[in-house]
Amino acid sequence: MRAHREPTPVISSSSSDDEEEEDVGSDPIPAIVLPQPESPAPSPDRSDPDDDDDDDDDEEEESEEESSGQSSDEVEGVLRAARTDVAQLCREGGASLIQFLIAKAIPPDEGEKVPPANVREWTYRDIASLPNAERKEWFTACREELEALRRRDVYDLVNRPKGRKVVKNRWVFDVKTDGRKKARLVAKGFSQVEGVDFDKIFSPVVRFETVRLIMALAALEDWHISGLDVRSAYLYGKLDEEIYLEQPEGFRISGSEHKVFRLKRALYGLKQAGLAWWRTLSESMKLMGYKRLTNDAGLYIYKRHSDGELVVVIVYVDDALFCGRDKKLVALLKARFMKKWECRNLGDAKEFLRMRITRIGTKDSF
Repeated sequence: MRAHREPTPVISSSSSDDEEEEDVGSDPIPAIVLPQPESPAPSPDRSDPDDDDDDDDDEEEESEEESSGQSSDEVEGVLRAARTDVAQLCREGGASLIQFLIAKAIPPDEGEKVPPANVREWTYRDIASLPNAERKEWFTACREELEALRRRDVYDLVNRPKGRKVVKNRWVFDVKTDGRKKARLVAKGFSQVEGVDFDKIFSPVVRFETVRLIMALAALEDWHISGLDVRSAYLYGKLDEEIYLEQPEGFRISGSEHKVFRLKRALYGLKQAGLAWWRTLSESMKLMGYKRLTNDAGLYIYKRHSDGELVVVIVYVDDALFCGRDKKLVALLKARFMKKWECRNLGDAKEFLRMRITRIGTKDSF
């Protein structure tokens, strides 16, 4: 038997454009034969957007089926291999490990700026990001520091000199043992030029062995020990060099932002600040009747001419102890010292250079 086949449809051109081409003598357009589809598969026409969406959905479903087909053992194997690679990378170290750590590092959230845990590492920007109440306390400490500079006549506000390097500065913050907030303006001494901004920088201080010796002597002889702290001691040191300093961050004078400080006295951070203060202190102690030991720069002795009573003064930078048997004489000499310098009276000494001082009865123990 012969299979019955349907006639193949034939599409012929009957448009008006074809008729015009035949009129000018062109060949007739041949008929296009469309094969009959063998199966009821969907038409390959991709013009319908709905069909595209359906195909994409089918592909996603197939990929999900393939991924879900992976066994849990295969996933655990991949993770185990990744951990092994990281462990090997850590053992080898080198540039590959550094690159891996940098790639895995989580960038900080710029919206949340948390100051460092150590207050001494804070900058002025860290202070500005604190809550309003705490920020005001630190700003008050900064103003107190600037007021101390003004009272000591530390600087003059001048125009920026041409051809001279201006020393930069920064704020240093600290919280004292009694809870006081302290802000100090510190010069960046590393930017100073030797031979131009400074010459000698060595500053002698009292030896720790000498301090222990005087403490032992005070305990044996039942001396009275009274302490004080010189406020911003370095600001008393006179400078021989011509040094210019930028205005502090956050407190530049309005209308004079382009001007700089011409320092007349030493500032914390300058390489010669300690030496300048020690020279000024030694001259002052000599005028008040003290004699400095030649083998220890931080020990001064006062001897009363009438009876030869002695008072020993230990000075370590800005901390001082007055030691002597006559309590009234100790108090008198301490008052003279405090009249010369702006000090904080500590009363009977409780601590000095991390050493605790405790009086038991009439004796001191250390």
